Amino acid sequence: MKQFAKRSISIVVVLMLLFVMCFTNVSAAPTTATGYTKASDVVYKYVDTQDTKWTYKINDVIVNWGARGEDCVFLSKYATAYYTGNNTYDKLSKLKGGTTQTNSPGTALFEALHTVMDVNFGHNYDKTRSMYQYTDCVSNDNSKLLLFYKSTFVGGEWVSGGTTFNREHLWPQSKGCNKDTPAGADMVSLRPASPSGNSSRGNTAFGESGGYYKPTDDVKGDIARSLLYTYVRWEKTSMWGTSGVIENLNILLKWMEQDPVDTWEMGRNDAIQSITGNRNVFIDYPEYAWLLFGKSVPKNMTTPSGEAKNSGSGNNQGGNTSTNTSTNTSTNTSTNTSTNTSTNTSTNTSTGNNNSKPTANSSVNGGTNSTTDNSSTESGVGGIDNKPQNEGKPFDPSQLGGSTVQTEEEEFTIEAWMIIVPVAAVIVIAAAIAAFVINRKKEEK
Repeated sequence: MKQFAKRSISIVVVLMLLFVMCFTNVSAAPTTATGYTKASDVVYKYVDTQDTKWTYKINDVIVNWGARGEDCVFLSKYATAYYTGNNTYDKLSKLKGGTTQTNSPGTALFEALHTVMDVNFGHNYDKTRSMYQYTDCVSNDNSKLLLFYKSTFVGGEWVSGGTTFNREHLWPQSKGCNKDTPAGADMVSLRPASPSGNSSRGNTAFGESGGYYKPTDDVKGDIARSLLYTYVRWEKTSMWGTSGVIENLNILLKWMEQDPVDTWEMGRNDAIQSITGNRNVFIDYPEYAWLLFGKSVPKNMTTPSGEAKNSGSGNNQGGNTSTNTSTNTSTNTSTNTSTNTSTNTSTNTSTGNNNSKPTANSSVNGGTNSTTDNSSTESGVGGIDNKPQNEGKPFDPSQLGGSTVQTEEEEFTIEAWMIIVPVAAVIVIAAAIAAFVINRKKEEK
């Protein structure tokens, strides 16, 4: 029996070493908050990308600056610049939505939100996997990315065959978002996930009742906001029930409120905008989720814009920007030089050099003044070749490069441990049986 025990211990040690080898590139997700409480706190990191394998280049991609689980209590400078003109919350929130979970499509609010997010950029499914190191990293560290569902880190760069991560369609391919269509190639709704996490969900609708896939609490809000984006942006209105993508409207709104927008989601929205030109409006203004279905916005809900707390008492575009009543004399220098003297209630947004922190200040007047103090004029939205982008206009699709052929089928990718564990189990059982038989024969002799 001593020989049997020694053999068993040796096998266990070998198995432990194999597991360590398989998972050395995986680490736990961080819990350290950024501490950012306003847009001017954010430190941006910009990267010029070049992927020779897929032959494309994008200048000034924003790296996700946020942290998981840290409530976002401000709109970033890019978000503020995106919603201008007729796209401000003050104007859109007055439009009529639906009254149930099925009659919101076609309403004035639905169509307006669709237009805000309907930016015609080049969709490319293959490019997403190389962009995750910027969109799905944490706190400006693009050396590794955060896996959806499991909240663990893996190396940032794509590994051939998808052994470390693949692309999860939160709105499944089989339910209207095939990867060969623009909706299925939209980076907003594609998340990096471990192959096992991806396959365990499959195409099951999200929810809390039996027959639905119930994710962990820390991603429920992310899922709800992403599904709403696809629902409106791509007009995929088969939203509800087991044949749809989420159980019902009550669950969707519950998850939105239970898991509010964190700084990581805001950072991801910034990063995606620098690549595609558009944003998920339900991250910047979760309030629209309630207005879209004729519901009252919960006043105790924390949102980036702060509009939830102002619901029913007027609108406050810009959220946490303070308002003063005074006389303000200022000189704005941008593309045009002008002097404004006014008594006010508004917001002046100043944008510094790309590599410095943006600054924001409050002043008084009837409109919004934007000033710039850097040599290359930036209108609050960075992008390809530092070209200013206003009111959600797309980046030039021609600068996104050529197309490629997809070879990975994410739902069927196999991780190393899926092979090692069964094989190791067979080896252990075989070794145990052999040792037992040999030991019995010795005893019989």
